[in-house]
Amino acid sequence: MNDPQRPEGYTSYQPSQPPYQQPYQPYQLQYQQVPGAQEHPSEIMTIAIMAIIDATISGLLGLGLIFTICGIPLGIYSIVVAVMAGTYAYKLLSRPLQPVQPNKTLAIMQIVNIITGNIFSLVFGIVSLVLYDQLKVRAYFAYRNGQPVPPQQYQPPPF
Repeated sequence: MNDPQRPEGYTSYQPSQPPYQQPYQPYQLQYQQVPGAQEHPSEIMTIAIMAIIDATISGLLGLGLIFTICGIPLGIYSIVVAVMAGTYAYKLLSRPLQPVQPNKTLAIMQIVNIITGNIFSLVFGIVSLVLYDQLKVRAYFAYRNGQPVPPQQYQPPPF
């Protein structure tokens, strides 16, 4: 039975045809690797290095506070922040790349860690939150998780 709407051989595979490719969507920002470039953007490396430094400082401060009677709860909190920062830095720098989300909870916990007197943790938490909101960092995390980046809202210039 022939369908007058379809040409002959419509459903058969023909090797001369190029494979189907999805159309390019210019509104999506995709993180693409450039040959010879580093695997992680500099912002991600900054977040990871700050997390490693904070894990070390918070861990040492937490161990020091545990030995005081009044500082035990603060020491436990500082050690929890140190463990979270260390594991997050390990996930960020892992090879092969694993899906990982921006850890804003850790950044907020680093800011709250000022109650132990750790000024470095406060600064690292604020800088991490600022870096998480950059378009390049969001695109990198979307690439790493295999998700498309939503289009940005167009803001016309003011008159």
